[in-house]
Amino acid sequence: MPRKPDPTLKPAILEKVTLHLLDTKLEDVSVRSLGRILGTSAYPIVYHFGSRDALIDSVVVHLADTVCHAALDPAADRSALADYLVTSFGRLDDPHRALAARLTFELGSIEAMDGRVRQRGLHRDHVAAVASWCLAHGYDAEAADRVARDAVTTARGAQWTAIVDRERADTDAVLRAIADRLAAGAAVTAA
Repeated sequence: MPRKPDPTLKPAILEKVTLHLLDTKLEDVSVRSLGRILGTSAYPIVYHFGSRDALIDSVVVHLADTVCHAALDPAADRSALADYLVTSFGRLDDPHRALAARLTFELGSIEAMDGRVRQRGLHRDHVAAVASWCLAHGYDAEAADRVARDAVTTARGAQWTAIVDRERADTDAVLRAIADRLAAGAAVTAA
């Protein structure tokens, strides 16, 4: 009779793999190498996650749920919009948040080639949240969609800058400036 799985093992694997990815390129990660890092065979990884890609996806979900989860009330003020942008895209001085941003870029850049849509879906969710805020603050539907796409793209650019040139990046300041521009545009639209 096979042993029952230890329910504490899956979260422990996720945490150890997350720590390993802080200073390891994604291309250097295999189920076998992760087994060595964990001090076990590849079996527990395959048993709990199925594949390397599923494990990496689980790490991304884990990071998103623990460090980058934010909601934006469309009726909220400029300050709440800035907080949403910083929570979603900033605070990259935290290693786990920086890893989440890095994995977003690494996985998002190849996602379209293998048919996955997770990163695209998350991107569209951010655009929809910002567009809803814009609509609630006086933008017409076309302008709200356009400025929301531009805002999220600029936020992603600020993340990328922090990943490749951390010493010269002030991501949080850029994100707050995006909120200021959106709020200023709302004030002009309302006038």
